Amino acid sequence: TTEIYTLSLHDALPICCGRELADPSYLKTKTLSPEFIERKNQTLLFGVKHPVSIEKLKNPAGNEFEVVSFEKAGCVGVGAWSSEATWFPGFVWRVCVCPQCGSHVGWIFQPQDLLLPDQDKPSSAGFYGIILGRVIDEHFAETLTISKPRY
Repeated sequence: TTEIYTLSLHDALPICCGRELADPSYLKTKTLSPEFIERKNQTLLFGVKHPVSIEKLKNPAGNEFEVVSFEKAGCVGVGAWSSEATWFPGFVWRVCVCPQCGSHVGWIFQPQDLLLPDQDKPSSAGFYGIILGRVIDEHFAETLTISKPRY
């Protein structure tokens, strides 16, 4: 378990609907991809005081994503597990969507040799890869003002 030093943790919320998605106390930096395009460490991400690894990854279609890893998250896996074009050798993956609005927010990764039939969540050896551009810091979201349209 990674020791976490915090000021005040802020949940990661999907931009699509604002539902609670991931608790920053479950941020995981042990599993890093050898396929990264860019890797950086950021402090104070979601209120976490220690550096958090953010990796820019590219899929076969050429789409790039900045991804952070969580041990636990509230997204739901959809589709079959795949070993094709995995960013993490030895891991299978599946798309992970927001259970409230169905928006794609990342992927679930599971070691292939530990995958069980009908498994829908990663084991303790697996993780969630959440797309940083698809979530917002809870603290920042609370500062936003919503107003009625003027037309």
